[in-house]
Amino acid sequence: MFALTDSSEVRIPGVKYGSTWSLLNGPETLVLLEPNDSTGCLQVPVFAGSICIGADGRGAWTDVLRPDSYSVPLVWEEGAAPSIETHDPDTLSWRLTFGQEDPWYGDLFVTASAQGGLSGTISTATGDFRYLHGAWTDAGELTLQTFDGAHLFLFTATREASGSLSHGRFYSGTHYSTPFTGEHLVRSHTPLSQGKQALWTGETLGYKGLDLNGEPVFWSARRLTHPHLLSVMGSWCPNCMDEHRLILDLMAQFPSLEVHTLAFERGLDRDGGIKSALARLKRYAQEMGVTQWEDRWHTTLVGPASKTAARDSLPFLDQVISFPTTIVVSPSLPEPWIHSGFNGPATGPAYDLEKARFVRALNGGSQESH
Repeated sequence: MFALTDSSEVRIPGVKYGSTWSLLNGPETLVLLEPNDSTGCLQVPVFAGSICIGADGRGAWTDVLRPDSYSVPLVWEEGAAPSIETHDPDTLSWRLTFGQEDPWYGDLFVTASAQGGLSGTISTATGDFRYLHGAWTDAGELTLQTFDGAHLFLFTATREASGSLSHGRFYSGTHYSTPFTGEHLVRSHTPLSQGKQALWTGETLGYKGLDLNGEPVFWSARRLTHPHLLSVMGSWCPNCMDEHRLILDLMAQFPSLEVHTLAFERGLDRDGGIKSALARLKRYAQEMGVTQWEDRWHTTLVGPASKTAARDSLPFLDQVISFPTTIVVSPSLPEPWIHSGFNGPATGPAYDLEKARFVRALNGGSQESH
């Protein structure tokens, strides 16, 4: 259990077998890694962070990528993840409006069991909120949460007699909170996936930065003989992780494909920030399984975690709308295929569509840039 405020908490069940500690985040299991320093704290897989647990079960999750040693108190809770399996599931959806002065939007899709268990996700114009899970009370109170090692999210709301959601509150860890409301999603709503997309400026694709050994590297897409995929990402980005898992699945299907991870990392302006970022990217590549393709998958530290910095570093894009942004360039494509954002496996059919888009682009098929 993570304590966000005195009255708000995120409940992620934990399981311990021998010396192995795991967190059950809906349908995914996060196996915490052995300590790698003298603190004895468990390491969060893929993302830079640690979970320290005392003998009394109390401790904290620390996200080292945020300033001032950002940490959230927790209490270790043993138990199985609640199941929502049922023979008659109820699928519900809402268009959510977050904030008031400068609102943003998301589509909430959940499956509810007869016992009140909930599972689903929120899709936005640039990606999804990954695996959300929680409960629906008899009084109409909604609770959804997730913890994937980088994001700690909590959503609470009240379901009105009309079916709309009111008094909603979204928490991201202890650093951010905003209200939201929800109205039933209907066919007249424009799909959020039709949001703004990055465009090719006509410039030759290329980049420069540091490889994982800290050596300068430069690459240009001139005189291509086979397809290349460029992934504009950050090791702090869960949607990027989901995209890279898809790309890993495609490596065997496309044996001539080369992948370029263009990393934009947090903390580069700190003392030793570049060295820490390179170490983090090396660990990311190892834990994700990228290193098995070291002759075809190139990881480069390009700049700081900023959309503006990414755009300035990659002038072949008119803008960077989101992390990840993916570009496929190939001799068989008349121009680069550009895709902003990513819908991961939590979105179900939307993820299947993403896979189809990637395969079509790599096969040299023409399609819209989204």
